Amino acid sequence: MKNIYLIGLQSLQMLLKDKTAFIWFLIVPFMYIFVFGNVYRNESDPSREKAYLAVENHDGGFLALNLIEGLKSENIHIDSLAGKPDYDPARILTIPENFTSNLLNGKKVELVYSKRTDTNLEAAMTASMGIRKATYRLLADLAEASIKGKKIQEKTLQAFENREPLIALRTEYAGKHATIPHGFNQVVPANIVQFTLLMVFIYAGSSIIEEKNSGLLRRIRICPVTRLELFLGKLLNVLLLGVVQTVILMGVGRFVFGVYYGSAPLAMILLILAYCLAIGSMGLCIGFFINQQEKLLGTAIISGLVMAALSGCWWPLEITPVWTQRLAMILPPGLALKGFHQLISFGKGFASVWPYILALAGFAVLFSSIFATRLARYQES
Repeated sequence: MKNIYLIGLQSLQMLLKDKTAFIWFLIVPFMYIFVFGNVYRNESDPSREKAYLAVENHDGGFLALNLIEGLKSENIHIDSLAGKPDYDPARILTIPENFTSNLLNGKKVELVYSKRTDTNLEAAMTASMGIRKATYRLLADLAEASIKGKKIQEKTLQAFENREPLIALRTEYAGKHATIPHGFNQVVPANIVQFTLLMVFIYAGSSIIEEKNSGLLRRIRICPVTRLELFLGKLLNVLLLGVVQTVILMGVGRFVFGVYYGSAPLAMILLILAYCLAIGSMGLCIGFFINQQEKLLGTAIISGLVMAALSGCWWPLEITPVWTQRLAMILPPGLALKGFHQLISFGKGFASVWPYILALAGFAVLFSSIFATRLARYQES
């Protein structure tokens, strides 16, 4: 047991003495989390996505003002213009002169809605729909006042606005609604998964290559260390490496960016251990199949980044094609990130993540078996 512990700590102690490791363990992930967390923290808030609409009001009467107030209740940012603008607005609504008096006298009026052809299509549709809804509400109020024999004036329309609605509309999602993680809840677990993957791949593979090239893996046969102790010590080493990286980034996420990690700590611990073992055993295998440090570095970075991208570390997996979402479920980082989101973003417990933990454990067993086989053959050759 002591030999397993010493082998497990030996490479980790060497890594912690490496000054550049601090940069990749903490500084670079922190910068990624800070920049992309702030960029995407409000991307899923629909209240922020308001359509711009300039309003040129040539009337000034209370019906024109009522129409503008109706527009403000929509998802529209109103820019009231005092006169003809000296620029070309993306969208502009022109209220003609005598708008109020003509409506009061039952005359036809015409609103002019103009938009540039190069503007955002969704914003243009939002503005157009908002204008229609505000217009219909105004016409409905005028019709009601006329039917009830009330004088059409500003206080009459205000009374209609302040009363309880005759028809209440309740909206709800039909079926299961999938909330897309965003902001720091997306970026923090994504970067934990990505940078732990990269660090473990690079340092696990590099340690094996260095020990092969120096002959240490063969010379260790004359030491009082069994092959099983060497195997378990190597697994402990990559496990500790991954756990250290994960804990550091989780601490940054919690105490710097305020990410809440859910109410199932045991599930979180098991998920982290299974993920670190899975990618750690993969990193050890990479070190056996590659013999040069330069090739190992390129292979580890490229394969790690590709798996991270396909697993949803660069963008929410929910916005990607279906085939990408299915592919992510057969990749260790995809399984880990899915589990993190279940615990962090959706507040679920062990029952929601055990399939991902089991799948990651399966990956760990598979690649550990490959590593054990290669280690035995190498020492016997």
